[in-house]
Amino acid sequence: MRNYDEFISMRLFKTTFLVMKMYFFILFLTGTTVSVCCADTLLPVNVYYFEPDLPKPFAGSSVSKKSNMSCGNLGIDESCIVVQSNVSYGIRFLYQSMECDNCSLLQLNPLGPFKSQKKKLPFASLGTVWQVVDEENKTICSKSHNYLGENSSYHIIVNDKNCSLVCEKEPEAVYIPILIAVGIYFLLALIWILGKFIYRTEVINRLLHRDSMDDLTAAYSSTSSINDSKKQKPMQRRLRSLDTVRGISIVLMIFVNYGGGRYQFFEHSIWNGLAIADLVFPWFIWMMGMSMAMSLRSLLRKSVPRKKIFLKIVKRSIILFALGLMLNTYCTTVNLKELRIPGVLQRFSISYFVVATVHLFYASPEDIDQMSSLSPYRDLLPYGGEWLIMLTFLAIHILLMFFIHGPNCPPGYFGPGGMHDGGMYSQCTGGAAGYVDRVLLGNSHIYQNPTFKNIYHSTQPYDPEGILGFFTSIFLVFLGLQAGKILLTYKEWKARVIRWMFWAGITGIMAAVLCLGSKNGGWIPVNKNLWSVSYILATGSMAFTLLSICYFVIDIKNWWSGAPFYHAGMNSIMLYIGHSITHQMFPWRWQVEPTHMNELFMNLWGTTLWVIIAIWMHHKSIFLTV
Repeated sequence: MRNYDEFISMRLFKTTFLVMKMYFFILFLTGTTVSVCCADTLLPVNVYYFEPDLPKPFAGSSVSKKSNMSCGNLGIDESCIVVQSNVSYGIRFLYQSMECDNCSLLQLNPLGPFKSQKKKLPFASLGTVWQVVDEENKTICSKSHNYLGENSSYHIIVNDKNCSLVCEKEPEAVYIPILIAVGIYFLLALIWILGKFIYRTEVINRLLHRDSMDDLTAAYSSTSSINDSKKQKPMQRRLRSLDTVRGISIVLMIFVNYGGGRYQFFEHSIWNGLAIADLVFPWFIWMMGMSMAMSLRSLLRKSVPRKKIFLKIVKRSIILFALGLMLNTYCTTVNLKELRIPGVLQRFSISYFVVATVHLFYASPEDIDQMSSLSPYRDLLPYGGEWLIMLTFLAIHILLMFFIHGPNCPPGYFGPGGMHDGGMYSQCTGGAAGYVDRVLLGNSHIYQNPTFKNIYHSTQPYDPEGILGFFTSIFLVFLGLQAGKILLTYKEWKARVIRWMFWAGITGIMAAVLCLGSKNGGWIPVNKNLWSVSYILATGSMAFTLLSICYFVIDIKNWWSGAPFYHAGMNSIMLYIGHSITHQMFPWRWQVEPTHMNELFMNLWGTTLWVIIAIWMHHKSIFLTV
């Protein structure tokens, strides 16, 4: 008998496609926009729209057909500022993104008496600070806006003693498409739940010539669609919550990599801070550590020699690293002199190799000392040497970040260079992390377009998957390994959840202390580009929490099967490689008018398509592993 999730998924595919097609068709016919009142302050966000081909700061893209009477066509995340001088002397208009921490203000060309000029600002959702000064550099007026609003236009009228801000064109309600998308997916989820209820009734079972409810329940709880009891039996012991968490990570990763509707909060943080897109990679790598604990325990119980296990570790690490290099060269003419060496799968490869190799020396096929007075700590005490090694990696990272520095750069610099700190350290991008990469790998072998480039106007290349980040990612994998040890050591679900939440609290508190609960302050800010210690502790804390919730809801209470994320988690490496290769191919992507609604529909469609593929592969028992 077919699993209900698989059965209904195949039927929902046609429904989903029909609803999306109707939605897209209505959008095409109407082309309407919704406006809201102008406001100086809305919700601030800490990410930005990256325009990779921007030749100089703040050049407008003029790609949208949405007209604006002052600046012409405005694109996504653009606003228009018109400065009108009503004074008899020259003035200067200075401005800067609020995301640019401690940066000098940029300026437009000097403005003569009773003249006006206009400027497109491509960072509307990041917040803007501006200032008007006279010829003697005395401030006439200044103001900051957390959110100007997309496709909006403002007039700044400069008088002798003050300025007035007039909203010429109201910003658009750009979040309406998100509400529509949430409504559509909520409707599909409701259909799924109702369909499941109806599918389980005896009347429908008789109509569909199904077997008894017992058979349906047995098929539904199985994790394999193969009607072979021998193959189903080991799959039944697999915790669905583990694959569900992995599936949530990979689905979210696909969505943000496809563009996230080009909303700022679905992008990576500019420099310091934590955005939604910054969570998926560390969660994924944390889950690798958890899976590692179970896979090594399984091999040891099968009496596989440790030497043979080590060779498996080496083989998997080499394959991951090679796949990463190949993805770095996808859709480009390969020039070995400019080949980017670091990457996402390369980070997986090295981190996996180090943690798995170390754990191989300490792993045991069976739980030990269960009757000892120290048994409540048996997930820690037998692994003291392992903890010492991993804490050493963390200490090395901290020491290198605080004491290694490039020429004319201060020790302990954690900034992006460029205009940061008034441009004092313009050639110190990434501090020690950037310096080590540029010395050991060379400028041409690291990432050339980091996320902060257009805000801080940094001129140096910087790789967020660089060498020093390996030290902290290794420790994050080890935290996932600790979660796996807890799962293997304690059989009661309360003992597991309590310990997972304990580690969530400890790592979260440590992250908050290191950054002093602030974005740009503290000893070690939360920073994805640096893979700072506070960053891996914060994301590790969230991973412990997410696992605890999913474990309780899915495996303990059976309130949710984990679908459809469970299916995606079972084929995560396939989905990662597949979406990386096809991200510019139809039917995952096509040319649309650049609006949030169009981009969001296309990105959600591409992500949903991969989820459907994952469900189909699970139905056919096709699983790609490395």
